[in-house]
Amino acid sequence: MKRFGRYTAYLGVALTIFLVLVAAGKTIKVVRETPAREGPGSYYKLVKVIPEGTTLEVLETKKNWHKVKYDKVEVWISENSIAKEKAKATTDVFGSLAAGPVSTGASPATLTAAIKGFWIRYNKSSEQPVELPVNGYEIPSGVYESFESGHSRAVKKDQLFKKYKLRSDYRKGLPSYEKEMSIGYTCVSSVADAPLIEDESLIRYLYSVGWYVGESTERYDMRYIFYVLDTDRVNAVSAPGGYIILTRGLLELMRDESELAALLAHEMAHIVAGHGAREVVDDKLRIKTDKAFQALERETGKSSEIEADLLAVAERAITFVKRPKLDKYEYEADEMAIRYLARCGYDLGGLTRLLTNLNDKHARNIDMFDINYKNHPDFRERLKRVNDEIKDYKRYNGMRFEDDFKRNMKL
Repeated sequence: MKRFGRYTAYLGVALTIFLVLVAAGKTIKVVRETPAREGPGSYYKLVKVIPEGTTLEVLETKKNWHKVKYDKVEVWISENSIAKEKAKATTDVFGSLAAGPVSTGASPATLTAAIKGFWIRYNKSSEQPVELPVNGYEIPSGVYESFESGHSRAVKKDQLFKKYKLRSDYRKGLPSYEKEMSIGYTCVSSVADAPLIEDESLIRYLYSVGWYVGESTERYDMRYIFYVLDTDRVNAVSAPGGYIILTRGLLELMRDESELAALLAHEMAHIVAGHGAREVVDDKLRIKTDKAFQALERETGKSSEIEADLLAVAERAITFVKRPKLDKYEYEADEMAIRYLARCGYDLGGLTRLLTNLNDKHARNIDMFDINYKNHPDFRERLKRVNDEIKDYKRYNGMRFEDDFKRNMKL
């Protein structure tokens, strides 16, 4: 028996070495401009951006992430970056914005400057009282990993991921990293009309819940960025690049973590599906984006005609971010949010309670939203559709995590 045990151990070691060698010999090609991070997760710091078409050798694989070496640095990229493009034509997010990369191996500092630079150019013609941190807030990876580990064990997330698979593939046709972030940052900056709440405990908790939900979406590789405005108004705004703005008034309506997760899942669904941004394509705005961004990089001190076209796209995108979403977009986002919640182990009733609270608040104060928000889809219709959708999740029981919410969400 001892000899058999030794042989089994040797076989296991040999198999491990074989698998490592096989993995090390695999090469992949990124099909779009790709954020490269310090570790296997969107919550890790950005190291570089790898240009579209780059071929890389895989050093290691963890779930949907691949460790590769680029520009003499070992980094991690997502499976989304190497997924094969579908042959059929697409009119996804921002249409012509997807054409061609701008940066090649750009550093985080360079990208941050470019994103903020675009906002500054746009902001020349509009007053903006609040400047948002471009990359959100730095959350130590250990903080999120501890949160994710505890929640995953509690709900057996691996089993939920297998049982509740995503219903659609990741939608392609996105603009380059820099373009998407520039447009998104400009969008959320345009609605930031109140001071930011930056309580460390609240921010870390909000990001932990958000990133936990984000891992269940088609864009698990996106680093979702959250801001909280210190205002009684009740509103939430999502924009390209994973930017999401919430208000204190909205968060104060919530009583447990599943309701917060439902809100974040809904806003993430808008981003994943390209709601609003898709309208820019439908509007058929034609621009030469690459030349426009090249113009931005040159400090000429004046705006070119091409740059004006790009700013016009930002203006158009902002219009769609601010105005009510079409009914069909709200219904689709609710349906997607339910799937995300189920994959994370949250109580699906969190979404119905959130909508009920919003409906009650709206009935008492019709002007709580933006002036254009009055045309928002009827909460009662959304509730009906959500309840019908939840009926498909038979024998599913999720968690609310009330204690965690009460301990961390102090406004």
